[in-house]
Amino acid sequence: MRTVRVAIGIICESADTDRVLAVRRKRCGSHDLWEFPGGKIERGETAEQACVRELEEELHVHVGDLRDIYTVEYSYPKYHLSMRCFLCTIKSGCLAMTEQIEIRWVERASLSELCWLAANSDLIEVLQSCSLKSRKSATGQVEHYEDGEVRGNLQDEMIRRRAATRKTMQANKRSDTKPELLVRKRLRKAGLTGYRLQWRDAPGRPDIAFPGRRIAIFVNGCFWHRCPHCNPGVPKHNVEFWQAKFRRNIERDARAITELRALGWQAITIWECELADARIEATMARVIDTIRNARRSS
Repeated sequence: MRTVRVAIGIICESADTDRVLAVRRKRCGSHDLWEFPGGKIERGETAEQACVRELEEELHVHVGDLRDIYTVEYSYPKYHLSMRCFLCTIKSGCLAMTEQIEIRWVERASLSELCWLAANSDLIEVLQSCSLKSRKSATGQVEHYEDGEVRGNLQDEMIRRRAATRKTMQANKRSDTKPELLVRKRLRKAGLTGYRLQWRDAPGRPDIAFPGRRIAIFVNGCFWHRCPHCNPGVPKHNVEFWQAKFRRNIERDARAITELRALGWQAITIWECELADARIEATMARVIDTIRNARRSS
C-alpha cells in the first residue's frame, strides 16, 4: 500500500489578484517543473502556522489573510499526496530565493504555459477559470465585465467546488442502497435468508455475507467502483482528486477479494447496472445458483 504524504500548498496573490506566485525548486529530477510555495506541516503546528513559517523560511516574506480553499489529492507511483491549499497575500518582506531556482509572478490566464508538477494540474485549471473576471470591487460587489459574465472570486469558486465534491461524497450511502435492497429482496424471495449485512469479520466488509457457505457479496455502484461493463464517466472538475479516489476504491476492492479467496471464501460482485430491469433476472439467477451450490462449511 502506498504511503500518504500530507503537505500544504500556498497560493500568493498579487495586489491586483490577477497574478500568483510560482517557484521552481532544486529537486532531483523535477527542477524544470513549476509549483506553488509550500512544504510539510511540522509536529505540533497547524496548517496555517506551517504556511506562515514556510514562506518566512523559503521566501523571506510575511503573509496575511490566509484562507483554506482547496485540497489536492494525487497518487504518484510510490505514494499518495494530500495537499491542503491556502490563498494569501504578501504583507511585508522582499522576495528572496533560498531553495528555489526561480521565482515568478504569473498571470492566471498564462499559468498553463508553464510546465507544472503533475499534482497541480487540476488546481491550475481552477485558478485559470477564475482569472480577472472573478475580482470583486472595493465595496465587495461582484464586478461585471465586458462579456457580461458575473463570476465568484477565486476563493468562492474553489470553496464551491470543494463543497460540491463533499456533498456528492456524503450522498453516497454506505449501506441500504437501492441496489442492495433489490438484491436482498430477491434473495429472500428465493428462500436464502440468514445472511449478515456489512459483516466486519470478513475482509472488505461485504454488503451481504453467508458465513456458513463462505459467500461474500459486494453490491457495487458503477460510478464509485468503476464498472467494467458500462464504463462510467469522470467528473470534468477536480479530475486528479476523482481519479485518485477511484484508484483507491479499485485497489481496496481487489485487495478484499484476494484476502477472501485466501481464506477459502467465494466473492461475488454485483454491479449496479446488472440490476437494471432488462438484466436483473439473469443476474440474480446466477447469484442464487452460486449460493445454493456453495458447500456449507462443517
